Amino acid sequence: MKINETKMKQAQEEALKILQESEDKSQAIVDAVEKIASVQYEDLIAEIQEQAVKAESDTAYAKSLGLRTLSKEETKFYEALKDVKQAITADQIDILPNSIVDVTLENIKKESGILNDVNFAPANVKRWISAEKSGTYSWGALTDAITSELSATFDSLNIEVNKLSVYLVIPKAIRDLALPFVDKYFTAILKETLNDGLEFGYLQGTGKNQPIGIYKKIEETNGDSTHKDKTADTTLTRFTPKGLATAKKYLSKDGLRTFDRLVLYCHPNDEADYVAPALYDDEGKLVSSYKNLVVKPSANNPQGKAALVIPNKYTMGLSNFGIKEYDQTKALDDADVVIGKGYANGRAVDDNTAFVFDVTKLEEYVKPVRVVESVTP
Repeated sequence: MKINETKMKQAQEEALKILQESEDKSQAIVDAVEKIASVQYEDLIAEIQEQAVKAESDTAYAKSLGLRTLSKEETKFYEALKDVKQAITADQIDILPNSIVDVTLENIKKESGILNDVNFAPANVKRWISAEKSGTYSWGALTDAITSELSATFDSLNIEVNKLSVYLVIPKAIRDLALPFVDKYFTAILKETLNDGLEFGYLQGTGKNQPIGIYKKIEETNGDSTHKDKTADTTLTRFTPKGLATAKKYLSKDGLRTFDRLVLYCHPNDEADYVAPALYDDEGKLVSSYKNLVVKPSANNPQGKAALVIPNKYTMGLSNFGIKEYDQTKALDDADVVIGKGYANGRAVDDNTAFVFDVTKLEEYVKPVRVVESVTP
């Protein structure tokens, strides 16, 4: 979502003034964060408000919006959000209905290139058989304080191990709308805030209070219990049949499994500097010998490394997602703004589902020059 930097700076200054001058610090924090969120999601708020007004007098238009029919559990949850301070206290956590989590994760899969390659366990399970941008997410131990600041394969996967926290605000302009529109806003913001956290966990999770990312070794750990980095291969320099041979043998576990497509993850800068020049000729024509190769750049991918991955060989779960109101004055330290805290975990089937290599070793494609010799009779 595009943010007006001038408006955002002004909102941050006003928020700081509210925090400094208010005697009711708990209310001041809610007001300050809401002011910032109202600018951050200004376009989305205006769009949903406009849709809500038009839908009141136009039944056909309302139907075209595809609003969800809310269950009793979902209705009760959103009713509680209409008055956050009264409905949710520091001693109470309202559990986000599993149906909302599942809908949000499904939307993430549809719209996120990276997380579309992940298998998500249903939100109502604690264990699952497995054959986890803007600084709005934080992975941490269950007993740890949240450390994010407001910027401006196991045979069975234990979902209730790690904690993923995201920060959400339901502006007054949205709270006053009909509940299906509150749902539309809430799931849109939840999707955006969850996306980066889950994507980071999938790619770079350390395995300590986080999922085991594909760049980490599943069975090997460091002294601090984080999982060791996979050694980046330095021999992959070209996407020719010979150049891809080592990677394809590793991914197939020396022929124990087959696959018909691969995904390449890399940092956007590396995609521009190394991947694209190695994959395309001067006319933009794909020259890779492996035609079923899809490149997916991500800011959450470590720069300097890339991974060839077999999609859908990684399972992630998110469960018991609780919603809480901010009740501390210390800047977002295990806070309650509206905060979502969910138990989550994730790991690949095995290490061989992702081949990690040094992306800076890729060589630019050079069109072969054919020399035709003439024979003198």
